[in-house]
Amino acid sequence: MEKYKAIERSKNTGSTYSLLNKGMVPGIIYGEGTEPTKIAFENKVLLKLMHTGAFYSTILDLDIEGKNEKVLPKQLQYHPVTDKLIHFDFLRVQNDTKVTVEVPVEFLNQDTCPGLKKGGVLNLVRREVELSCNANNIPDKLQFDLIKSEIGDSIKISNIELPEGVTPTITDRDFVVATVVPPTVEVETKPTEAEEASQDDKSEDKKEEAKEESKEESK
Repeated sequence: MEKYKAIERSKNTGSTYSLLNKGMVPGIIYGEGTEPTKIAFENKVLLKLMHTGAFYSTILDLDIEGKNEKVLPKQLQYHPVTDKLIHFDFLRVQNDTKVTVEVPVEFLNQDTCPGLKKGGVLNLVRREVELSCNANNIPDKLQFDLIKSEIGDSIKISNIELPEGVTPTITDRDFVVATVVPPTVEVETKPTEAEEASQDDKSEDKKEEAKEESKEESK
């Protein structure tokens, strides 16, 4: 696991404004039964981590001026006008800390899925599933193989194999993650007899108006 450097905030590190101007983002580390720690993290490193695609489900190993901390990103705050990152919250974790994370779902063999080959469409009800697990057992992603899926099939959470010790936070129902639905067909609607008659009347009116205009011009 790569280790990232951070600094502990104090009166000597300056105000939030001065930190942001120096390319540092202020934040806080908190955890049950522990005192919060105010830190600052390099903005460009934080932005790089944010764009990995699994930011909120990745444990970060921090070196805070020689003190090691394992944290899980929980919340980011942005400036309401500039949209620049101005604050973050990290959760302090140990290996056995119970955490809640959202993990993406990957669907395998979409190119050979029988239902999709027949024109069906993969309808993603949930792109991510919220899971509960220990901090040292967070899966990178969940996977489901579409090799036998047909049009009309529903993929529920019970159809997806979860690692040992990992459970969905929704426990009162077997919720749907995705479905293979029939292709959308646009039906061409024909005008009714009344609509056709109305269109014919309008056409006749236009012809009469054109004749009247022609007579007026010839006078």
